[in-house]
Amino acid sequence: MKVNGHALRAIRERSGMSVSELARQAGTSQPHLSNIEGGRRSASPALLRQLADVLKVPIPALLADPDGADCAAVEPAEAERT
Repeated sequence: MKVNGHALRAIRERSGMSVSELARQAGTSQPHLSNIEGGRRSASPALLRQLADVLKVPIPALLADPDGADCAAVEPAEAERT
């Protein structure tokens, strides 16, 4: 699935995690996660779920807008209220 790399990076940075730490916790490699953040790779549905779970955000916060516009990043605290 096409992940909004800008949103993923912003959420990860706000959570205080490095690319390596998020990759480890989500069960993927650091280069693969870097490619997803850079828009060069897509994430499987299983990896998307893992990323959302680790970051404590809803999956839609990580998905690209179908019109190509950037999605608004959701703060982890906001995600818990949804």
